[in-house]
Amino acid sequence: MDDFFQRLLRATPNAWVTPALIFLNVIVFLAMLARGADFVHPSTSLLLQMGGNHLSDTLARPSRLFTCMFLHAGIIHLVFNMWALWDMGRLAERFYGNLQFLILYLISGIAGAIASLYFGAQTTVSVGASGAIFGVTGALAAGVFTKHNKLPPALVSSMRGSLLSFIAVSMLMGFATPNIDNAAHIAGLACGFVLASVMAEKFDWDQYQRSRGPRLLAACLLATVVCWVAWKFVPLPVAG
Repeated sequence: MDDFFQRLLRATPNAWVTPALIFLNVIVFLAMLARGADFVHPSTSLLLQMGGNHLSDTLARPSRLFTCMFLHAGIIHLVFNMWALWDMGRLAERFYGNLQFLILYLISGIAGAIASLYFGAQTTVSVGASGAIFGVTGALAAGVFTKHNKLPPALVSSMRGSLLSFIAVSMLMGFATPNIDNAAHIAGLACGFVLASVMAEKFDWDQYQRSRGPRLLAACLLATVVCWVAWKFVPLPVAG
């Protein structure tokens, strides 16, 4: 297994995207505090002002699908999400490379935000990186469940259990706890899994070199079509 990780390190010498995303999320949180946000429970009005995801507002300004994934509803929300991103992002980034990882993260976050418009974001302001982070989880799951023959058996065995536990606990908490956006979690997870299944992985270096361009293009086109269709069928706000 040491040889496998050495090959990953050579393939992606610097996993810079993960810390850069964490840094950006922290900077946005500090900007919220500078605008008077409460450290633990920032107001929904401020979250909306800064780009939160809410059906009527997002239909008027679709850029909220992007901005909402860098906002967090308090320090606990931020710390938990950044811990999960740090824990899983570094490995996923080495699995798929800097550019593919960044694309996976952003598209999964947008897919999660669109899914929220069908559920929680119809009545409240949805924020957070969890849709994108579940996309990272899905990308790792794609590696260990669909490409396990290319990975060390010991790594597959340990990762399968930890990933399934994380997904199960997170989903149960989402269904049992108010104000947790499970629609974003499920959509992000599915998006990350599908995108990573199409993309070339760096732990199969020969295949990555041969097919990374066409497979990345195919993954992006597939995600664009699915997100566009989902966006077109987003329900209109109920008057009154």
